[in-house]
Amino acid sequence: MKPAALLILLICSACASSASIEPEITVTLIRVNSYTETCQGLVEQQCLLVQEGSAIDSDNWSYFYSEIEGFDYETGFLYDLEVLISERPKPLAADASSLRYELIKIISKTAS
Repeated sequence: MKPAALLILLICSACASSASIEPEITVTLIRVNSYTETCQGLVEQQCLLVQEGSAIDSDNWSYFYSEIEGFDYETGFLYDLEVLISERPKPLAADASSLRYELIKIISKTAS
């Protein structure tokens, strides 16, 4: 192989390996409980209680420290949400989640 062709091949290879990879995007169902609880992140705050995946319909609830963009939570209602989850661009603030949650649609909103 000629030196010039080899140099071009090496440059193209380096450029391709340093190109940004598309962030992973997931659509998921999240159940949000009808009340919040005090939780401790960087500071004390009120957290939504959520279930995802196989935890839905169980007695297991997890604290949700982030926000769901486009979702206006109202106490007293149980929600099933379709949510888009994607990676946030870096760099991130020290206390920021690496994931971004965005409401696609409210599947159900039930008074409890």
